[in-house]
Amino acid sequence: MTVEEKVGQLFIVGFPQKTVTPDLEKFIAANKPGAFLLFKRNILSVEQIRNLNTLLYRTSFKYSKLPPLISIDQEGGSVSRLPIYPAPPNALAIGQTQSPLLAEEMGYQTGLFLREVGFNMNLAPVLDVTDPLSGSFIGVRSFGSDPDVVSELGVAYSKGLLKARVIPTAKHFPGTGNLKADPHLSVVQNNSSLEALKQTDLKPFEAYAKLGDKIALMLSHLIYPALDKSREPASFSKPIAQDLLRGEMKYKGLVITDDLQMQGSKQLLRPEVAALKALQSGADIVMLTWSFADQGKAFEHVRKAVHSGDFKEELLNEKLHRILTVKAFANLYRKNPSLPSLTQGLTLTSKDYSEVEANILDQNLRTSLIPRSLPGKKEPQKRKVASVHKVCVLAPSSAFIASFKKSAGRSVSSKYLTGDFSKDLAAEWMTSTKCPVSVIAITGPKTAALVKSLSPQEKKSVIVVNLGAPKLLTKEKGYLRVLQLYFNHTDSGQKVAQHLDDILASSTTSYVLR
Repeated sequence: MTVEEKVGQLFIVGFPQKTVTPDLEKFIAANKPGAFLLFKRNILSVEQIRNLNTLLYRTSFKYSKLPPLISIDQEGGSVSRLPIYPAPPNALAIGQTQSPLLAEEMGYQTGLFLREVGFNMNLAPVLDVTDPLSGSFIGVRSFGSDPDVVSELGVAYSKGLLKARVIPTAKHFPGTGNLKADPHLSVVQNNSSLEALKQTDLKPFEAYAKLGDKIALMLSHLIYPALDKSREPASFSKPIAQDLLRGEMKYKGLVITDDLQMQGSKQLLRPEVAALKALQSGADIVMLTWSFADQGKAFEHVRKAVHSGDFKEELLNEKLHRILTVKAFANLYRKNPSLPSLTQGLTLTSKDYSEVEANILDQNLRTSLIPRSLPGKKEPQKRKVASVHKVCVLAPSSAFIASFKKSAGRSVSSKYLTGDFSKDLAAEWMTSTKCPVSVIAITGPKTAALVKSLSPQEKKSVIVVNLGAPKLLTKEKGYLRVLQLYFNHTDSGQKVAQHLDDILASSTTSYVLR
């Protein structure tokens, strides 16, 4: 391979096109990038994305004689790029099950969907340890606040991806913690002590490192003074990317940067300078997701550094060896012809996937029926009357209402909370219907404002089902019940209806597994 061909393998690039246009092919021919990252902007349909990935594969192979890594952010929840039905659960919903078996199976099913349309790399799982109620920018993308749970489920999910021959990419090393500031928008510093990082944030990555050399890991753009006294962001830090990760943790897989055109990097260095510095500091692949002009400058800057000796070819070859090891494993581009098609109409789905997804919802609901702490009173609490003959249900989702009615087994009055609903009129409707119990599903700030605005007396008869972010409802006192599902499943209403008697009979009012 020439130096130019080798350097091309060190880049993962994004682009705005939805097919391989002449200008995109010209860029690939000139720079021979080894990997691509696709976003929502690149996706119109299942068939279109399959065709795009096929063209990317053929075009890349035409000019570099090597298969590309074609990646996507398919974490689940709000970070889902593919049209999968039912919608995949977020990491927190998986985390609340505390089931490695479900996590691995969800990873495997996700990997099958990715392979179906031509992806061989997933920028997941998120291994950041984050309290869902902290307001962290990671939010429900984390498996939770317990480093052992995050470790076990993150590794299991990764094993599932590997089983489908998809490369997992753990992120964001060495961990974001509960920071609210987003490195996409600014330069952010994590001031956790070395002891705190080792006890919490680093644990999941240490477990992940034991999966071998067919995996990838993404560096954060955060600054970690406890790990690098020079205060270099992790993407440009030798103490973090080499001494800690490669040295102490014995990590063997690929190391890639987060997008060097994010503000957390761009405010410090121009993209081409950042690319070279990241590669010299320990990254194997650098990410640039837009602007052919900026990307071209970065390719040229790194090529010149190799020719001048500023970037040693011996180091380049080490990185290339790791990249080719991963590509050899992930190059089963065509799926096994014996496997059934996972495309139904305009979506990706399968019976096995639907069963796993439904099982995760069931486990979330069971988890929500576990009190946060055992009752402190010594005398047994009296069991409350469970059954009610009539229920009001209010939701911004017609699917929630329909599935609730389907399984309620009792009289149901319903109100669909459209985008312009009045919270005062909704409260008046609840009063006028005279339901002994009202179930209100919340998914965003407006529906959360409705339940918060209720009077203390009104709250006593309300079961709140939080299908959105944890921060929507952090003060849970005063309501009849609060179910923190964090998972807007199409059958959420059905499951709540099926378990309504158990919910009402429980001796506690607020449920969530932290």
